[in-house]
Amino acid sequence: MARRRRPRRRPPERSAQSKRVKPKADVSEEVESQVIEPEALELRPVAIPDTASIGEIAERSGVPPTDIIMELLNRGVLTTINAAIDRDTARAVMANLGVEVLELKDVTDEKSVGSVDPQQEESLDVSDADPDSTDEPAELKTGELRPPVVTVMGHVDHGKTTLLDAIRKTNVVDSEFGGITQHIGAYQVAVKGQPITFIDTPGHEAFTAMRARGAQVTDVAIIVVAADDGVMPQTVEAIGHAKAAGVPIIVAVNKIDLEGSNPDRVLQQLTEHEIVVEKFGGDVVAVPLSALQGEGIEDLLEYVQLTAELEDLRAPVDGPSEGIIIETRLDRSQGAVATVLPQRGTLKVGDSVSTGAISGRVRALFDDTGGRIKSAGPATPVAVVGLESMPNVGDSLKAVKADRKKRRRKELVTKGSGDQAMRLSLESLAAQMTAGRLQQINLVVKADTAGSVDAVVSSINQLGDDRARAMIVYEGVGPVNESDINLASAAKGLVLGFNVRADVSAEAEADRQNVQIRSYRTIYELIDDVDASLKGSIKPEEVDVVDGRLEIRGEFRSERNRQIVGGMVLSGRMYTGADVRILRADEEVGTGKITTLRRFADETEEVREGFDCGLAITTTVNIQLA
Repeated sequence: MARRRRPRRRPPERSAQSKRVKPKADVSEEVESQVIEPEALELRPVAIPDTASIGEIAERSGVPPTDIIMELLNRGVLTTINAAIDRDTARAVMANLGVEVLELKDVTDEKSVGSVDPQQEESLDVSDADPDSTDEPAELKTGELRPPVVTVMGHVDHGKTTLLDAIRKTNVVDSEFGGITQHIGAYQVAVKGQPITFIDTPGHEAFTAMRARGAQVTDVAIIVVAADDGVMPQTVEAIGHAKAAGVPIIVAVNKIDLEGSNPDRVLQQLTEHEIVVEKFGGDVVAVPLSALQGEGIEDLLEYVQLTAELEDLRAPVDGPSEGIIIETRLDRSQGAVATVLPQRGTLKVGDSVSTGAISGRVRALFDDTGGRIKSAGPATPVAVVGLESMPNVGDSLKAVKADRKKRRRKELVTKGSGDQAMRLSLESLAAQMTAGRLQQINLVVKADTAGSVDAVVSSINQLGDDRARAMIVYEGVGPVNESDINLASAAKGLVLGFNVRADVSAEAEADRQNVQIRSYRTIYELIDDVDASLKGSIKPEEVDVVDGRLEIRGEFRSERNRQIVGGMVLSGRMYTGADVRILRADEEVGTGKITTLRRFADETEEVREGFDCGLAITTTVNIQLA
């Protein structure tokens, strides 16, 4: 089969197939990144205390958090948007990004990270900023208290949905609950008069798809573990995503009413994954409950409320709104509908908004009960009607002034809210290693068994030196899924699969986010590739590109190294000179080359989809009827 190299993987096709190959594009073309126009980013001087989170620094300085994270990655530091860095590190990073770091003595509020208008450096009074300007964010730490945003995660059968239903039924007013007319992906409940927002979408999306775009949505993660089943693979995956997001974790030990439940065993298993509960001397809260019986729900909510109070969650309510899209849907009568979680400001009916390359005007707002509302403040989920087309989950939605709509839209497109300009692959990372722009490669590792995972991780950890190393940001058992792609994208890394395949949805997401998935059958090939990339040199990945599929429907003659068969072209084309793979029961049994093609009595160079043909194939394999 002719083989050509191409940075795109396709699943193996069935039946006899023809394919061709060409050299992969030069690495230099892959790592070409978008250039942000200077006027798109308005950088501001920033004052930093002894430590500050990357998200805070990005908010105050105007630098995208992904740029700060990438600068730290270039220095060999793997971090997240919520991670804190010290002042000296921040000063060095921001200097490289062209931002001035001011001395704390010039700032009146030493507990906050302050941004300063260059024209007002002498007074350094951030309260003088124009509240109507989207370019001068209000001070988050001095805003009003807002509801905590909670995501429930866990294994598929451990009761996440039942728990969410129990929480809602227990705490939402009956008239409101009965009036629900639509699902918007999030809702609020009241605990002692204080609202709590729950994201009612797949938990991993909240931690990965949104984090991949520099967004931090969730304040608290509830990890649900069944008392009768214990810690399972998806539980471990959920823990990994929660840790990567850097948010407080509360463990909900569910199904304590079932026979055979053993909460203590669950807590012991959690310690194996660095989740140490208070009972064992740790700082993680564990709440025993039965979602089905409604037992323990109030205790869980009180702990969520207490955690929120300790976090002192605040956001400015005045000024234009900025939020994150957590769900989208297409309504036959209303068009594109996006569920938005405002993070600052107040979103109002009539506001002009932009998200990525999409803009619009808010025609209507709906709360989680389906009722129309006129505005929504921070951490209040709301369905927005009025966008011109469907946006991406995880994108930022901003209210903008009408005369600045085009400029703001251009800025968002230039920043690339969803897509990355650079191909994340071992080849491109190796090129950066060679150029000295990167000292660390971030990897997501998936394998068929826990033993395989341990073997791969152990081998990778032995590679590299002080100049270059590989960091495993997540490891797990099972096929590559969308969460793996999103996590690799957030870490500016790639996915390695050992004896596992990628889900179709994961492959599509990898194509969309330009994240490479590399699959291996032997651990030696995997380790050799990672080692070569750390040394700055790696052979381009060779991927078979299938040009056509043919089903064998007749055997005419068999010679020593040549067979003449007949068949139907199911897709693509068959052509003279093409290399072929011969499949039997979805397994490759051999290869060959098409030497002759015939349509009836006439010889031809090519036969297209839907036509019968006869083929002469040079091969040592005995081709059989399909």
